[in-house]
Amino acid sequence: MDCLSSGFADIDHSRDSSIFTSCLTTLNSLPYFQDYKRKSFDLMNAREGCRVLEVGCGLGFDAIALARIVGSTGRVVAVDSSQTMLEAARSCAKSIGLSIDFVQGDADHLDLADESFDCARVDRTLQHIPEPRKVLAEMVRVTKSGGRIVAYEPDWGTFTIGSRDRQVTRKITNFWCDTFKSGWIGRFLHGHFMAIGLERILVYPSTLVITDLNLAEKVFDLFKNADKAMNLGLVSSCEVAAWLKELKEDSLQGRFFCSYTGFMVYGSKP
Repeated sequence: MDCLSSGFADIDHSRDSSIFTSCLTTLNSLPYFQDYKRKSFDLMNAREGCRVLEVGCGLGFDAIALARIVGSTGRVVAVDSSQTMLEAARSCAKSIGLSIDFVQGDADHLDLADESFDCARVDRTLQHIPEPRKVLAEMVRVTKSGGRIVAYEPDWGTFTIGSRDRQVTRKITNFWCDTFKSGWIGRFLHGHFMAIGLERILVYPSTLVITDLNLAEKVFDLFKNADKAMNLGLVSSCEVAAWLKELKEDSLQGRFFCSYTGFMVYGSKP
């Protein structure tokens, strides 16, 4: 069973990659994501002529936005571990006439020269990697002195679902968090930035609120993860049935609520 929380780490071996492409497309359409992405571009100081690195490019939405910013005199290199994602990203960029270097590789071992970029960015990728600090260290290595590093990551320990059954909700949200390789990465970004020697570090928290159950199911796999938690014996079938029934009833009455807090962190290389 492919799940969004764990499946992004190995999309090329999934049975149905469309669930991941659909999720990314949906997220990219939401104002919350559009707003923080624009802010991240500003924090990077991406401008015409810059050489920019995008780590974990997915479908290429952000690499394309950055390519438009840096123009024909700049360069965007977009790295992803998934050939499936890269093929889709290349196709999209080609269809609108943008030249972007899409590279398949591991984020923690970048096959790129030292100090070859003006700035670097990673967005919702570190949550799927067991040792995020290695990725950030690689980003620093390939960024020039004075260059900027920006990361945005959720902290799934902040995931809330508005159910009156606290016990079952805690079990399911904790299970969801623990299916990520680094589900608590949001709260550790600041410390990682300090540990790898970045300066002028700033942290910008923001909270995504979703009040549409259908949308929440599409991007959080609520029903599938509840079933998985049940199959692992974390909750009973009766508890899951009652929990899902409550969420659906709340949705019908316009009371459904869920949220998480993400953290965008900026730092500059000495």
